[in-house]
Amino acid sequence: MIYLDNAATTPILTEAWREMQPWSSGSLIGNPSSLHSAGRAARKAVQDARLSVANLIGARSVNEVLFTSGGTESDNLALRGLAPYLKKSGRNGIVVSAIEHHAILNQCSLLSDLGMGIYIIPVDSDGLVDIDGLKRTLEKSSVGLVSVMLANNETGVVQINMDAIAEICHKNGALLHTDAVQAVGHMDIDVKELGVDMLSLSGHKFGGPDGIGALYVQGRVMEQMSPIILGGGQERGNRAGTENVAAIVGLGAATKIVQSYELPKYSLGLRQLFIECLRGYDVDFIVNSDNVHHLSNILSLTFLNVGAEALLHLMDADGVCMSAASACSAGSLSPSHVLTAMGRSPEYARSTIRVSFGAYTTKMEVEEAATMLAKNVLRLRSMYG
Repeated sequence: MIYLDNAATTPILTEAWREMQPWSSGSLIGNPSSLHSAGRAARKAVQDARLSVANLIGARSVNEVLFTSGGTESDNLALRGLAPYLKKSGRNGIVVSAIEHHAILNQCSLLSDLGMGIYIIPVDSDGLVDIDGLKRTLEKSSVGLVSVMLANNETGVVQINMDAIAEICHKNGALLHTDAVQAVGHMDIDVKELGVDMLSLSGHKFGGPDGIGALYVQGRVMEQMSPIILGGGQERGNRAGTENVAAIVGLGAATKIVQSYELPKYSLGLRQLFIECLRGYDVDFIVNSDNVHHLSNILSLTFLNVGAEALLHLMDADGVCMSAASACSAGSLSPSHVLTAMGRSPEYARSTIRVSFGAYTTKMEVEEAATMLAKNVLRLRSMYG
């Protein structure tokens, strides 16, 4: 099998897996909330991992990092956790971009039912947020929170003007959250330079285990958060439930290890090689996002007049894993909301696939996959004219 769907999930890094084993096998055991020595050891392991995450994203304090079950919960906590405060303060408007992950967009109806005003900001043809539109919305509405993803999970487009977005938000009294699930581990991130108040990340997107993520919350904002999972006082009262020590240790290990892999540089070489190999065949294609800054590990390709679903089935039969849009939208009959928000037609969106590279992807795999992709595109075009 050639696995080129790393934007959906990555294989766990071997070194991270090894660090998890004592905790997942039972060699080490302890509830971080317990006072005995086993509990203290577990608590130290959790705090060490928290420090690693804080260092990766440039947080000022370990106390600004909350562990969650993944990117979806982090996104939910960022928006719904602040909703009571925003409503009480009278700044009950929430702005989200049109290309957000469904973990953000699918909250909008619930937030509206909770009395929040929801505003969707469009993007241009490259997938960049309409800054002027954002500014107008903030100036005329009582908006308390804006959520704009740092790097898109379908196209890889990076909002390189996030610091400008943050400045506009803060000037108009709004907080800024960014879904950086696809970005962390694949580009340098410093929350202070970005100017964001909250940031979501997920371990399985950069070599950590499934089911673990984190939400960065700037210190003063943390005081305004309300938990969305109620129970004990874990995560300083912001997220109840006994900590998954093994997964947290794996996440902490991945945040340290991924930096030594130099993934952005490695993935860029693979991306360029894939495109070069494709261009060696008589097959027309469009590379989405090449006009703007993008992640090096995601390659969005459109083959006009070729159905992505049929193409992916042929690739799967050849032992190659790729995807159309995001894994979270798999099986949906609707065209990509990201591409349509960028002004592409439904037909264009249904002819687009995503190829994504990881730490264990080899050059030989890239060359073989590109060859098979070209073959299958030509096969489908000959079949359907």
